[in-house]
Amino acid sequence: MHNAFLGVKPAVIEWRQYDSEKRLWLTADADDLSPNAEFAPSQFAPYSPAFDDIYYNPQDGVAESTHVFLEGNNLAQRFSSIANSSDSRTFNIFETGFGTGLNFLLTARLWHQEITKDSKCELHYWSVEQFPINPKDLRQIYTLLGIESDFSNAVIDNYPDALPGIHKIQVAKNITLHLVFFPIKKALKELALPQTFAFDAWFLDGFAPSKNPDMWAKGLLHFMALHSHSSTTLSTFTVASVLKKPLPHYGFAIEKRPGFGRKREMLTAQFSEKELSPPKPTLATNYISPRKPPNKVAIIGAGLAGCSLAHTLHQQDVEVHLFDRKGICGGASNMPSLVALPVMSIDHNAYSQLTFHGFQHLKDYINQHPKLAHSNLVHQLHNRKYPQHHIDQYQDIYSAQTWEQHREWFQFQSLKLGTSDLKSLKIPAVQVNGREFCQHLIQDLPKAQLHLKATINSLTQLSDFDHIIIASGYLGASLSGDKPLPQVAPMRGQLTTLKAKLQHRTPVNHDGHIAHYKDQLVIGATFENSSDDSIQRKNSLHNIERVNQRFGFDFKEKDIADEHPGVRATSYDRFPFCGYFNQMSHNGSEQSVWLNYGFGARGLCFSMLCADVISCSMLGKPSPLPKTLLSRLSPLRV
Repeated sequence: MHNAFLGVKPAVIEWRQYDSEKRLWLTADADDLSPNAEFAPSQFAPYSPAFDDIYYNPQDGVAESTHVFLEGNNLAQRFSSIANSSDSRTFNIFETGFGTGLNFLLTARLWHQEITKDSKCELHYWSVEQFPINPKDLRQIYTLLGIESDFSNAVIDNYPDALPGIHKIQVAKNITLHLVFFPIKKALKELALPQTFAFDAWFLDGFAPSKNPDMWAKGLLHFMALHSHSSTTLSTFTVASVLKKPLPHYGFAIEKRPGFGRKREMLTAQFSEKELSPPKPTLATNYISPRKPPNKVAIIGAGLAGCSLAHTLHQQDVEVHLFDRKGICGGASNMPSLVALPVMSIDHNAYSQLTFHGFQHLKDYINQHPKLAHSNLVHQLHNRKYPQHHIDQYQDIYSAQTWEQHREWFQFQSLKLGTSDLKSLKIPAVQVNGREFCQHLIQDLPKAQLHLKATINSLTQLSDFDHIIIASGYLGASLSGDKPLPQVAPMRGQLTTLKAKLQHRTPVNHDGHIAHYKDQLVIGATFENSSDDSIQRKNSLHNIERVNQRFGFDFKEKDIADEHPGVRATSYDRFPFCGYFNQMSHNGSEQSVWLNYGFGARGLCFSMLCADVISCSMLGKPSPLPKTLLSRLSPLRV
């Protein structure tokens, strides 16, 4: 359990007050930080007991960050040059140690001053952090520094919980913050960047090498040399030999400059050239390998997987065509109530990590369109999968990684259902209607690109397309092509709608789930190894019997309002098949074949994430997932 979150932990910070007479940092009282306190804000600084150092210079932290990182990388002139150019381009910055986020906020402010918000140029800011600061403390820090803004509010409002992975925050239309919550060595190994991808500037800003030597490992310099170009610059406050000596070996021409305040010197450098061996190829390499840019994309399947992909690619100005003989949401996605929630585990294993990433991608979409969600919580009860002693442990370990702004999550609540008094764990969730959600995803797709009565039996029928994505659930593996597709097991399930409603409205997970849709109760679902998608009354009676026994209800067959069968596609290891599969030749043309199926019962949880994974891979962008998880998704793993 000590490594459940891959070393990522909430930062422990204390406040220090500078005594100018004694020239010492003293422990500060929290009351002294209030706006009405007698002390000036410049006397206070957040302090890390773990590294025995303050986070920034309280006398003028803003000026110091500006001097070292913005001016050290000549950002004002470079941003101005971008603004005066007619080309659209992306400026990428990599920072070691997000800390308070001060460097990012100053960079975002400068970008905003130089680049109009309607510009197609984009700033992408990547920052590694192992010990994220509580957003409540960040707000206090921004107040003391006087840097509160729309940007700081966006960071705080969307700040991810202390969970490992790559977390994207859209701070403004053309400003994206990528928070990489890993220890630095893990981050450098896990970031899935295309081989030709390069950063424009490096901010080396962890605590000093003497305080935090892990942040300044040689692996960092190798990574920097792999992902720099001839105009890439770096800056840092330190001139320690552990950094200064090896930099030239990795192709950086260094220059000492005057430091800020009492620091005599700082370091800047510019990359010239250095040939290095790329990392050894793995299954994740397929996600960052060069691909032919998409001109015309065919997606087979218009359920959750296909509609999410169509939406994501359409947003990237890709011409995408959707094929499904059953129409929009005609299969297992067509359910009155679909509930997505992350899967907890004692060690926060790879599957849990994937579901948390998937849930966050879904939640990001729902935050833009909140009316789609019928609930944002679920009550988890003990069941065959989650015995009560495990739920007690989940509450303990996950609540410790969760900020106060999500204070409802991973907390116990007493619940009464029927005749039963229950102890439930509240978990973040999203409940939608399957058809409503799918239709919303593709509402902007031109009708000419919807082929909703077309039957595709062979990939050769789609010879006009340069990329083909199979997203048709358990039927996908039966399509004929140049190479046999990974097989999935059909898993039949049936939900039942009852002419009833409960006073308690939030969805409940037990050995099935209970939810409401349009003032009717939805219960289920069943699990059977079958591809039969016809309505079966015995399944609905089973759903009724299960809730009656668990909660003391007295529902009967006459209460059935509707029945909703569907067939899920389940892979051998529960992970989806998501990514590039192979090249196919037909009539002299080359086509790239991609797979996006095998979601099991987690179609809603995985659909937006997998769409982003494939879109980024197809368009040659950094992946939203770490390499370890990409390897678990690869269609080539079988």
